[in-house]
Amino acid sequence: MKHARAAVRRPSARAFIVVAVAIPLVFGVLTLGLWHEFQRSESLRRAAAESFDRRIAAVALLSELKDAETAQRGFILTGDATFLEPYEPSRREIITYLHRMDVPEQRGADPWLHTIHILVERKFEELDRTIALVRAGREDQARAIIREGAGKRVMDRLRNVVAEMVRDDRAAADAALRRFLGQRQWLARTILGSVAALTLLALAVLALIWRARVQRHAALLRAVDAAERNATIFDATIDALLILNPSGTVEMMNPAATRMLGYEPGELERRDIATVIDIAPGSGSFHKRLGLIDGTLRRPFLTDRTARHRDGRGIAVDVALGVMDLPRGQHVIVSLRDVSERKRLEQVKDDLISTVSHELRTPLTSVIGSLGLLRAGTTGVLPPQAQRLVDIAENNSRRLIRLINDMLDIDRIETERLRLTSERIDLREVMQRACIGSEGLARARQIRLSCADVPTPVPVIGDADRLLQVVTNLLSNATRVSPEGAAVDIAVALTTDGAGAARAILTVEDRGPGIAPAFRERIFGRFERADARDTATGAGLGLAISREIVRRHGGEIRFEDRDGGGTRFVVELPAAPADDVPADQDAPRILLCEADDAAAAALAQVIAAEDCAHDRAATLGDALAAIRRRRYDAALVSLALPGGGGIELVRQARADATLAAPSAILVAPSAILVAPEARGDEPLPASLDVVDWIDRPGANRRLTVALRTAIARAARPVPVILCLDDDADMLQVMADTLEPEVRICRAATIEQARAILASDPPDVAVLDLHLQGASGLDLLPYLVDARGIAIPVIVHSAQDITDDAAALVDAVLVKSGESLTDLKATIRRLVRARAAARGGGMERGAGEQVG
Repeated sequence: MKHARAAVRRPSARAFIVVAVAIPLVFGVLTLGLWHEFQRSESLRRAAAESFDRRIAAVALLSELKDAETAQRGFILTGDATFLEPYEPSRREIITYLHRMDVPEQRGADPWLHTIHILVERKFEELDRTIALVRAGREDQARAIIREGAGKRVMDRLRNVVAEMVRDDRAAADAALRRFLGQRQWLARTILGSVAALTLLALAVLALIWRARVQRHAALLRAVDAAERNATIFDATIDALLILNPSGTVEMMNPAATRMLGYEPGELERRDIATVIDIAPGSGSFHKRLGLIDGTLRRPFLTDRTARHRDGRGIAVDVALGVMDLPRGQHVIVSLRDVSERKRLEQVKDDLISTVSHELRTPLTSVIGSLGLLRAGTTGVLPPQAQRLVDIAENNSRRLIRLINDMLDIDRIETERLRLTSERIDLREVMQRACIGSEGLARARQIRLSCADVPTPVPVIGDADRLLQVVTNLLSNATRVSPEGAAVDIAVALTTDGAGAARAILTVEDRGPGIAPAFRERIFGRFERADARDTATGAGLGLAISREIVRRHGGEIRFEDRDGGGTRFVVELPAAPADDVPADQDAPRILLCEADDAAAAALAQVIAAEDCAHDRAATLGDALAAIRRRRYDAALVSLALPGGGGIELVRQARADATLAAPSAILVAPSAILVAPEARGDEPLPASLDVVDWIDRPGANRRLTVALRTAIARAARPVPVILCLDDDADMLQVMADTLEPEVRICRAATIEQARAILASDPPDVAVLDLHLQGASGLDLLPYLVDARGIAIPVIVHSAQDITDDAAALVDAVLVKSGESLTDLKATIRRLVRARAAARGGGMERGAGEQVG
């Protein structure tokens, strides 16, 4: 580099001084030469201006005409024809002189030439006439014509005209000469001025050239300095760098490349890049294979590639490509970053996540399920203090598993393993489920959830559970920031964007303090909280996960200030196209068990809004008689039903094996739940497969959700479910949760599960992935019934499942606080689908991800 810098020489001032002096001298010589040529041109132009030819021609014309007249006179006087010998030559000469006098530049502008032509013609007419008379022997007449003097007058007139013409020509020539002299002087001044201007211009150009050379010298010095810095960076960077020529062969490599690949620079020069790494597979030119089009690389970053060391071992690298335009063509810069350590850490992280998934989520799911069963009264009514402790334990267990799920979701997002199902759903139902699920938190903080009543469906295509996660996150945040006694509003609607496309809009509005300006830019970031000191608001992952879920549904999530204070979060999703599937013509029938006329009328309105028919029973006996007469899709049962109460009705209907007992929804005043002593020793109805307990009047939204759920549970034979899990506690919790709606067959090993399959083929199999020394997927080859039809499979595991494995099962549930509820719903769906497909067989399809 020092030699290169020394080679950059400073421009010489002496050469520029010589050029600056020589240019004016050259211009001076040029000016003298032009002036000399100008003088010569002036002489020529002056000779032309004097019109010698024209005047000489005029004089000669008069002379020739005089000769012709002399020949005529001699012939008339003597009769000797020899006198006429010069006559015709004179005529021809006169014609020649007339042509010479007819200058094209003056044609049409000379008044004398036309007159001369006429006079010459008249003279020759007189000469020809007299000559003809003599030849005819009439000499006297010829002499008489001459004596008349007409010919003499024509000649005199012609001499005068020629004299006037010569005088005018001389005057015109003099004027032209004066104009020419004036023009010549102007031209001389112009030339001198031009020479001076050109001299100044030349000096300015020389100054600019000098400045440019000085600047070029400085630029070259800067380029040398930059080259030295680049060479230092090139040699000192920790990433391996290789520069490839347009053919794809190595021209240069830095020391880091030598250390990484084991090659000395000379060993790889002029060798194809494929020697160390394959970045341009296929055929054709190197740039075409690399995806270099119009100077732009189609894929400038290549991750998870393997480079080959000189000794043959592979090195995990990420590749970054750049383009460098040089006179010899476009060169490619290849940067190789060793990611072996990152791969090792990723494997450690995956192992840790696997441990967290299985060793934490599985027992937590069992704990939450057990606490839920205790709280529901399956083992008897708990004392108030014990109930409070169970609630505390369950809430904190759910908080812990939500944190674990959020962290695992973030990992799935980063590794592109977040799976979403795609089905047609009504966003109203997602909103209603979120409101119901958030009621407990809202009630604890004395917040009123206001869920809008939307009469028309708001259909979208997506994952209902993931969208529920988004809405629940927004409601949870809104509830936490709202002051006690305030309301949180949630609504959905259909609208259209500027292009006319249908959009589904979901809004959540709170009346809190709003979002601080400093927090607005990072509110959707990971691990971001408005107040980092507040540890009760979670890990700051909810909004980050929500935004990713919404984006993967093709929508967007944003926030804005609410009029009157607070914040409005808006989720905008593409609306699903119109559903052309015809509705079922047979309306569901509901048994309404209510003695009070006003309450029955209110419940009937909710039933009618769902397009359902209903029959009313005022007592327990009437209700049992109605169930014996016909099949009902669901039953709305008043807890205070005369004749024994609503719980007794459910018990008797379940106990009678001859009855197709409908799914029940209990309706009771909130006082019954608030005061446990009001219901005596009666257990809560969870073990009786009660869909919901509507514990407050006017809860039409919750009643609608429960009614739809109950209708979906058509009375059918109890299905058999095979549960394969090596966690005995988990098996017990699943059994307590699912029975008596289904019959559970428990297995802890593959061998036990195969034995059950041989003796009692199930309707659905629920498998855990992580077993001792095996995987639940090892049972898949045996999950077929006697007709060879695949038995539906649900993977219920704390571990993530690969896409290939998910394609082999029907559903995937991740163990979490809500997975047991999802498991029950998924089992119902698969059992119905299997029943519908029994006639034509059923193939196992791609699994859906839940949890």
